[in-house]
Amino acid sequence: MNKSVNLPPLNWLKTFESAARLLNFSAAGRELHLTQSAVSQQVRLLEHHLGEPLFIREHRTVYLTNSGLAYLPVVQSAISNLQRNTSEIFSPLGKGRLVIEVNIAFSIMWLTPRLSCFCAMYPELKLQLVHANWDNEYNRSPADVTIMHGNGDWPGMHLHPLFTSNLKPYCSPTLADQLNAPSDLLAVPLLEIIGNRQGWQEWFQKASVKIDSADIIYHKTDNLAAGMSMGEAGLGVFLGYPDFFTRQRSHHTLLAPFDICIETEDNYYLAYPKGKPLSKSAAVFNEWLLNELKI
Repeated sequence: MNKSVNLPPLNWLKTFESAARLLNFSAAGRELHLTQSAVSQQVRLLEHHLGEPLFIREHRTVYLTNSGLAYLPVVQSAISNLQRNTSEIFSPLGKGRLVIEVNIAFSIMWLTPRLSCFCAMYPELKLQLVHANWDNEYNRSPADVTIMHGNGDWPGMHLHPLFTSNLKPYCSPTLADQLNAPSDLLAVPLLEIIGNRQGWQEWFQKASVKIDSADIIYHKTDNLAAGMSMGEAGLGVFLGYPDFFTRQRSHHTLLAPFDICIETEDNYYLAYPKGKPLSKSAAVFNEWLLNELKI
């Protein structure tokens, strides 16, 4: 069994990284503000600690051994991660990176059109958006905050519902002009968002309209953003959250032909893990988001 090796001191690793990258102990000394002999001594101490040579020394030239070549990217990655995380935790707000994992429909239809306002408040903050659609696509990569769609059954997460959990029909103004009563919807194409737990069956029941599902024309899509685009283009009527379409309603690109709503189990949620402190950038983003939604 191989004997485990304790982690070497950080200053030895930084010296090794500089010397290995530059392949010159004198140049490494100038970069680190050390003498050439100090660099050489720290490298020898590291080699003794690890039990293997990291450099081949020939006259005034040095080369990395196979172990040195293998160790260099490991050390560089560790130092880079340490520097980045230290900066994000301790630097002034606005100089870190905020990773937002976000439902693709929410991103397209609500978040990205408003992000310029957030970025204007924190101009040095770097954003990274990672998109997901289905439940099993979330939490695939580390994120500071997540905006999810579903029924909120996510153990271990703090959850803030973002919308009123109602669904109402929406369509283009041209199509809305053809609809006078809820039963008129049986004569036009309906758009179904795959994955929603409530839909047209429940809406027609609420509207007291008897239906034969075999006679209904459905177009299907897997996200609400596509459904909205199809609705704006006049391809049919879809069910959506009234809070979601404030811009489209104000520009009259979407209309609600009827005020009948159904309650839904699903919603969009601002989510982050319990027991894990929020970064400063995540905290200000959460505050901004909830304020924009007036929650």
